[in-house]
Amino acid sequence: TIFTQMRDAGLLTRSLNGSDYEGFCWPGPSFYPDFCNPEARALWATFFQPEVYPHSRPELYTWNDMNEPSVFNGPEITMPRDNLHKCHSAGYDVEHRDVHNVYGFYNHMVSVE
Repeated sequence: TIFTQMRDAGLLTRSLNGSDYEGFCWPGPSFYPDFCNPEARALWATFFQPEVYPHSRPELYTWNDMNEPSVFNGPEITMPRDNLHKCHSAGYDVEHRDVHNVYGFYNHMVSVE
């Protein structure tokens, strides 16, 4: 699954304590790709390739919804500001408060790529 691949590659957003962040959204318990991480974006882009996504076609339109990111049990209906991202660095040292707006942008950007 997409989740398993992202988790096993260590490409999910982390909680302040360093564990993979789990929030709650439409499908229930949810984990969030770290779109700030170039490796996560590279893997995400592969999921839209015709040989991976069976419904892919040249005119594929994808709706990236809830990428604020929406977290129904989070503060302010988003992930905690002190969650950690790996943004072009060796470790998870960038807090969500510093990349909240670019998180959604990166989600859209990589889905097009």
